[in-house]
Amino acid sequence: MRATTLAKVVKFWMATLVLAVALAAGGAAFAQGVTAPGRDGNGGPAPSAPAPAAHGGNGPSAAPQDSCAVGPTLPVLPMFSEAGDDVKALSRATESYIRNCGCATQDCIANALDTYAEALAQVTPRLPPQLQDEANVVAQAARRVRAARTKKEALSALHDAIAIIHKDIELVKAEDPDHPRLTRGGDFVAETLNVASLALEKGGGL
Repeated sequence: MRATTLAKVVKFWMATLVLAVALAAGGAAFAQGVTAPGRDGNGGPAPSAPAPAAHGGNGPSAAPQDSCAVGPTLPVLPMFSEAGDDVKALSRATESYIRNCGCATQDCIANALDTYAEALAQVTPRLPPQLQDEANVVAQAARRVRAARTKKEALSALHDAIAIIHKDIELVKAEDPDHPRLTRGGDFVAETLNVASLALEKGGGL
């Protein structure tokens, strides 16, 4: 009787042990199928995770804007600076655009001078009285260049504007010949118009 009972107990525990081993093996296999690299839950290839977006580093996050396509980029002028220095900064930026961006047609020259004139209008009130109309002179030249029917007419508009500015510079010198820095603003504007004239003369015109 005791032997029979002991045999039943041993048999029960053996069955329990086999069942536990089987369950453990099945759970491990399931976990391996789910978490194995490169496999999905059904044993097939898992979809690759999207690459993280790059931030920082040496690669640009977006294509740089083509400055030649949007016209001259004029500098932000510092506060309390000298008017002649401000005109120089605006003039150099406009000249750089005309030279480096192949600005040699009437429309391109006119658009560049329009932008230049708008910026000059913020500075010319601080120039000597004889030079305070320089922004309007440039704006008028831009209008005439745009409306010109030939390259010759467009060049004539620029030459006329340069002549007006040279006349204004002479008026400043006549009143105060001992202060050449007073004419700097006019000198820079005349130089920029000359750069535009040369570009248009060598370029295609219309």
